[in-house]
Amino acid sequence: MQWLILGAVLLICSVSDLRRGLVYDWVTLPALAIILLHAVAQGDLVRAVLGASCASSTLLLLHVITRGRGMGLGDVKLAAVIGAAMHLQAAMAALGAAFVCGALVGVALLIAHRAGRTTEMRFAPFLALGVVSALVATKILQ
Repeated sequence: MQWLILGAVLLICSVSDLRRGLVYDWVTLPALAIILLHAVAQGDLVRAVLGASCASSTLLLLHVITRGRGMGLGDVKLAAVIGAAMHLQAAMAALGAAFVCGALVGVALLIAHRAGRTTEMRFAPFLALGVVSALVATKILQ
């Protein structure tokens, strides 16, 4: 069930971030609550909370360091959903993949002169791509 919720949340947040530059609380917060309730029912709450805490605190640190200009709080909450659904190791792999994908696109845009140093990049689509990448890597490595 958490995979279906995570997929829907990633799709909705990616589209809303691309269109409006926002990741909405009305999407992320209920999803986080449902995933955590599911974790309680499965006896897996500690792993879900640990994943959510580590993933969201990683992006929160970037938000604080950049004073909100480099990472929005919507992305922080989306990372909590990812962490709760995927747990610590897979969630951190997803975040790493998201940063690598974002960096590659950013460098390509800079080289093509389609973006500058201050050009804003929406991060939710890269988080979605990172989740897919981590899931594919997990299946391949098993």
